Amino acid sequence: MTLPIQPDIETVLESCAQTLREVLLPEIESEWGRYCGDLCVASLEYALGLLEGDRNAGRREELAAAIERLRSEVAAADGDEWSAALRAASPFGAASALLVAAQNAPGPLADRVRAELHPLLHAQLDSEMSAAMPLFAAFAKNMVGR
Repeated sequence: MTLPIQPDIETVLESCAQTLREVLLPEIESEWGRYCGDLCVASLEYALGLLEGDRNAGRREELAAAIERLRSEVAAADGDEWSAALRAASPFGAASALLVAAQNAPGPLADRVRAELHPLLHAQLDSEMSAAMPLFAAFAKNMVGR
């Protein structure tokens, strides 16, 4: 037998987070229990954000575009490290390799690579940190106690 209308995963997760936060957490007496409950709520809320779509898809596209803007300058540079960076399997890998090459070979190209990639990577990190903030808050509460 099946249900005529299957609940969607978002509804299930939201219901679990709300029940944990509003019903179970107030009843838990131990600090450890409350911490675990807070962490479960935060994890459920983070999972809800993941259901909204693949955040990394947009980030990959942004990085790929930035790397393309750098490609001709990097390809013209002397050095195997610069060339190898462009052959990385993913834009994340390429960006990382380009920044390592920039650290190892200071100069105008290194400055250009950092100027192109740092703001973009910082913005992506800020976005992910915002999405993960409930998890950090749960850890912080445990560290300082209630």
